[in-house]
Amino acid sequence: MALSGRYDPIKVEEEISKWWRENRILEKVFEMNEGGPVFAFLEGPPTANGYMHVGHARGRIYKDIILRFQGMNGLHVWRRGGWDCLGLPTELEVEKKLGLRTKKDVEKIGMERFIEEAHKLVDYYISHWRKVSERLAVWLDYDNAYETRRENYIEHVWWLIKQAHERGDLVESFRVVPFCPNCETPLSSHEVAQGYKEVEDPSIYVKFKIEGSDNLYVVIWTTTPWTLVANEAVAVHPYEEYVKVKVGDEIWILAGKLMALVLGALDIMDYQVLDRFEGSAIVGLKYRHPLLEKVPAHLEHKPPAHTIIAAEFVTMEEGTGCVHIAPAHGPEDFEVGKKIGLPIFNPVGSNGVFTKDGGEFAGRHFKEVSDLVIKYLKEKGALIKSDKIIHNYPHCWRCGSPLIYLSSKQWFLSVKRIKKLMIEGNKKVFWKPSWAGEHRFGDWLENAEDWCITRTKIWGTPLPIWRCENCGEIRVVSSKRELEEAEVKPEEIKLLRPWVDRVMFKCKKCGGWMKREPFVMDTWLDSGMAHTASIDGLRNKELFRKLFPYDFITEAIDQTRGWFYTLLFTSTLLYGEPPYKSVLNQGHVMDAEGRKMSKSKGNVIWAADVIEKYGADPLRLYLASKSAPWENMNFVESELNQALQDLNILWNVFSFALTYFELDKFDPERVRVESLEKHLRPEDRWIISKINTLTGHITRCLRSLDIHSAARALRDFIVDDLSRLYVRAIRRRVWVEEESWDKLADYATLYYVLRKLAVLMSPITPYLAEKLYQSLRLRDDPESVHLCKWPRREDEFVDEELEDEMEIARSTISEAISLRQKHGRKLRWPIKALILSPRNLRAKKALEDLREFVKSQVNALDLKILDVGAKPDGIKIVVKPVFEKLGPKLGKELGEVVERLKELDGERVKSSIETHGSFRLILGSGKSIELTEDEMTFEEKLPENLSGL
Repeated sequence: MALSGRYDPIKVEEEISKWWRENRILEKVFEMNEGGPVFAFLEGPPTANGYMHVGHARGRIYKDIILRFQGMNGLHVWRRGGWDCLGLPTELEVEKKLGLRTKKDVEKIGMERFIEEAHKLVDYYISHWRKVSERLAVWLDYDNAYETRRENYIEHVWWLIKQAHERGDLVESFRVVPFCPNCETPLSSHEVAQGYKEVEDPSIYVKFKIEGSDNLYVVIWTTTPWTLVANEAVAVHPYEEYVKVKVGDEIWILAGKLMALVLGALDIMDYQVLDRFEGSAIVGLKYRHPLLEKVPAHLEHKPPAHTIIAAEFVTMEEGTGCVHIAPAHGPEDFEVGKKIGLPIFNPVGSNGVFTKDGGEFAGRHFKEVSDLVIKYLKEKGALIKSDKIIHNYPHCWRCGSPLIYLSSKQWFLSVKRIKKLMIEGNKKVFWKPSWAGEHRFGDWLENAEDWCITRTKIWGTPLPIWRCENCGEIRVVSSKRELEEAEVKPEEIKLLRPWVDRVMFKCKKCGGWMKREPFVMDTWLDSGMAHTASIDGLRNKELFRKLFPYDFITEAIDQTRGWFYTLLFTSTLLYGEPPYKSVLNQGHVMDAEGRKMSKSKGNVIWAADVIEKYGADPLRLYLASKSAPWENMNFVESELNQALQDLNILWNVFSFALTYFELDKFDPERVRVESLEKHLRPEDRWIISKINTLTGHITRCLRSLDIHSAARALRDFIVDDLSRLYVRAIRRRVWVEEESWDKLADYATLYYVLRKLAVLMSPITPYLAEKLYQSLRLRDDPESVHLCKWPRREDEFVDEELEDEMEIARSTISEAISLRQKHGRKLRWPIKALILSPRNLRAKKALEDLREFVKSQVNALDLKILDVGAKPDGIKIVVKPVFEKLGPKLGKELGEVVERLKELDGERVKSSIETHGSFRLILGSGKSIELTEDEMTFEEKLPENLSGL
């Protein structure tokens, strides 16, 4: 494969893709090191919904780099792809595509049609992701990729539920859980954690009138006025101080510690504290519900409803210290309500609309009800103040709707038995960076809650629980075979809705009919079982034992609340240990201004568009080198273009080398650098040392998952070391027509370095690495660069002292060239001599050792290296006055002093300053003037025939 013209990544990548296909390179890479030690990778399955943007591409590139590196290091890499197919994202898009707004709309078209459309949508997006991934040269096994919608996969999730049931980890419970009113489904705590947004909400202070009193009120504060419809109590801390405060003709009850804060917020300056007491003193006081006239259901609620109750979770950090309790809409409210027997009154449906229990608010959305409640309280005189507050509030991680908390009966996976095991297991995992595992993930595990797994949707893994309609007995199914044994079943059994809904069992306990619980499960449960289900582990037990726990996983940092967590949860529940050994966290990719990419803003950068314009390799190099994997990065197109330019520089270096190799019939099989050691110049030995130092550095970086450091070092070597220094240094050597040992040494060095470089860069820029490798490949070399062994650092070639000396020489050459440019002397014109005054002995030795190299690079006929601190002959010290200091001091005498300073011996003046701290100057009038160090400066003046910096 010859190189010609300018580097064209699109053209090169098309050519190499074709060559890979024709020679089955991908298949051969997958077979590499078969039978040897395994490096097991578990793919975090992309959701088959939406297109790949550059943030997705960044993560996939990281995966590919590490897998290529491990394969070249002698390990057999397990690299199966995967797709997350079920769940809310796809269901929402199907609804949008078909124009469905309600469950009744779905019933009209039929669930079968809905599922058919979901499959089509998933197929479409899988096709897109595979195409772009392959174009990026992300080499995963897509032909055998796992899909969470497949029946063998679903069976593994069912098996997990069966195991949880048998071990006591599966529980059904009536609790308050977060709901998305738009998706009409409950969510888990880890889903909630991914969707917080800063929003503006109402902030209201309301007074509840105490029964039997004319003017006594308890004051509460809330940011969710709609929940007042379901208010059943007001909680106070039993051991904190509370006060009765007279405000006008009314007496208010609130916490003593919060009194000044609350009254200040209410702009109340005139008040009187009448009494102080512990919260326990007012427990049992009954109040009149502020919305009693609007919500008649409250008339039926008997004490302890509508009373002040004690609760130690009440804090003195915000609000009034008197907390409005709605047991149906808050987890803590629910628990305290259940404990003391409050009604669990829920007047809101799963769609966020109030039911008939909501009285006059029935049929209205909860957001609208908040406004109506505020309006009514104001009319009634119960509203003290209404304002706005900006705070973080949970939103649906998929559709973006604000969540609400509702009481309902759901199925949960209990965390109680496995929580400590998860915390201990996490300590065994290598996290990059370490803080992600120790703090972000570790803190999450410390506060882990039971996992609500049920969802009231269609496109998901069905909950495998059948309940007897007669006696309530339950049966947990773990396989399709069990369904085939059912007494009632459809002709064709499929493990998705609606087919699975039609299966009925005879109850073994009472003979009644058992029907399936009408839920699907949290989609995170699907991907969370990938450690086993992705390889059909129940049937392929030997493969499971070989791969588990997996060596490496990587996804975005928010997966500490998502996939990283659900994998650990399910694995610990089943096997008592973590399913992964190392985790690389990824930051997010923003637009050029640092804004989060979103379709609504129109600032999403699609991976396919970037590849079409710049090619895959420039994108890979840019994303790999821009920032540490775990840091957020701004995608700046001009920076991507610079990565393209760096690869073009490398292309030109190879083109230069190949041109002269061909002209001089250089045979790298006959002439090796090892046999020409005595003919190597210092620059040859230096670049050989540098490529081996680079090899060691990149190896260490990729082993420790510091991908950015490896990619940056690669770019620095290509541009600064190879192109700007070495190739520039050897041009005159290759221009010599006759063959010589010097030229052969140069060619052998260049071949050695380029051959090693092509292999080193292959995990990061696989297309160009292949193209360059093929241009250098010898008869006995592996067929592809991706079938090569990873190069080793050859310590016998590493000369750290020479590398340090060359840095000094490089700096000297750069300064000399700058001096030439300053005086308009182009490099092609030789100068008579370059005189160097070294800063220290180390610099002097370096310049002596590399004298000929420096001389040739600055095009000097002679190179004079002085002793440390010495100056060239003829240099004069000139004294310059500091006018800002001397002007005010000398006045009219300044002119004479300036002229006298020009005449003085600068060395003598400087010596006097250094010895005595001042210099005495006698003016023509005989007046003596004392000049100090800060009143003058000293400059070196070169002779006419010298120029300096």
